[in-house]
Amino acid sequence: MCTAVNDEFKELKTITNLKITRMKLTVKLILNILMLFVLVDFISAQSTPNIVIILADDLGYGSVNCNGAPKNLIRTPHIDQLANEGMRFTDANTPGSVCSPTRYALLTGRYAWRGKLKYGVLQPPEGPLLIEKELLTLPFYLQQHGYNTAHIGKWHLGYTNNENTEDLSAQPLTPGPNSLGFDYHFGVPNNIDWRPKVYIENEGIWGIRSKGTAPYGRSSYKGHTYHGYDAPQRVTTKVTGDLNSRAREWIFKSVRQEPERPFFLYFAPVAIHNPISPAEELRGSSEAGPYGDYIHDLDHSVGEIMDALAYAGVLENTIVIFTSDNGGDVGQVEEKQAREAGLQNNGNFRGDKHTIWEGGFRVPFIARWPSHIQKGTVSDRMVNLVDIFATIQDLVGGEVLSPNEAAPDSFSFYDEIIGKRNTKSIRITMVVNNASGVMAIRKGSWKYIEGIAAAPLKEGAKKTSFSTINSTIV
Repeated sequence: MCTAVNDEFKELKTITNLKITRMKLTVKLILNILMLFVLVDFISAQSTPNIVIILADDLGYGSVNCNGAPKNLIRTPHIDQLANEGMRFTDANTPGSVCSPTRYALLTGRYAWRGKLKYGVLQPPEGPLLIEKELLTLPFYLQQHGYNTAHIGKWHLGYTNNENTEDLSAQPLTPGPNSLGFDYHFGVPNNIDWRPKVYIENEGIWGIRSKGTAPYGRSSYKGHTYHGYDAPQRVTTKVTGDLNSRAREWIFKSVRQEPERPFFLYFAPVAIHNPISPAEELRGSSEAGPYGDYIHDLDHSVGEIMDALAYAGVLENTIVIFTSDNGGDVGQVEEKQAREAGLQNNGNFRGDKHTIWEGGFRVPFIARWPSHIQKGTVSDRMVNLVDIFATIQDLVGGEVLSPNEAAPDSFSFYDEIIGKRNTKSIRITMVVNNASGVMAIRKGSWKYIEGIAAAPLKEGAKKTSFSTINSTIV
């Protein structure tokens, strides 16, 4: 009897041990599967590219060596390296031949004339914010996909809902970039030497000690006095370096604090907008005068950003787009000096910044993404900066949202940069407008210009209009 009980007990123990062993194996298998999912998610997060858009100010098509600028006058090695390691577009265009409309379109995928900016740029004082609150912006879209987002550099899209914000220290500067989806903002409110003369960080003046103004000194813009805030004042020749430093710090901080999280940096240098203000250490470095030196300063900025990405260990998993907000100016002393030396800052294109001609819209445009874009490629596809939004949707989300949801004027060129051109997705027309609101429609090598300005006439001026169709776009 005892023997039978013992045998039964041993059998029960064996069965129990088998069940425990199987349970352990099952738990271990479940844990391994869960770890696999975590690993897949981690790898997926790591493979999502960081995105950096560098938007230069007033850099014309012919102002970089890879687009034909002579090396005996200026050198742009860092921009050229981007072209050598990525894709250079020869028919890239801005939606406006001045600043604010292009910046609006970049962040919304929508032509600025569909909103309240029918002509010109945002005129100081700083308000109101140009981008409508109901629009899905590029940074908001990327936040929805897990991105850490920042804007560093020139803003020129306004702050607050006020029609006139004479005193930036009087209230929080909201709505502003933070309200549009940027986790961090460090900016120059508008043009480099306009009256505020301070930096804005998030929703207030950076380093402000007390409220109020004490006007002093004079801006290069019609001799207007600076506002004189009780805060660190920008030094014009050091602004480029200040922005470089802030961008580097933000990249390092993002990677260090959240290594698994992708980031989006919209970096907007102030170069090469007037007043021409190259860093002291780069003065005399070109053979095209101060204007050429300032181009060198911009190229150095590009190198600083690329170095920061490399030191942070994320260069190979970052798509970098370099371009400009409109064509180059030709009217200032420094620009005339550079052109007399032989630098055709807008290449062979007619016109310049402000105008309806190609020189106002055709800009350098380079995309670098080592794992996806073939090195040293050149595209003749017509693209517009308004197309960046749809392209990033394609890249990050795998599809382009309907025009009713976001970016109604944006066409994806993602197929182009990965070398799988789809003729069905190619943009065949685009609408552009100049500083006075004259609009034109371009299709291929044809351009129809409706010569009716949206801007009000100046006192004493006579109303004139013209319509023209050009069979050549130069």
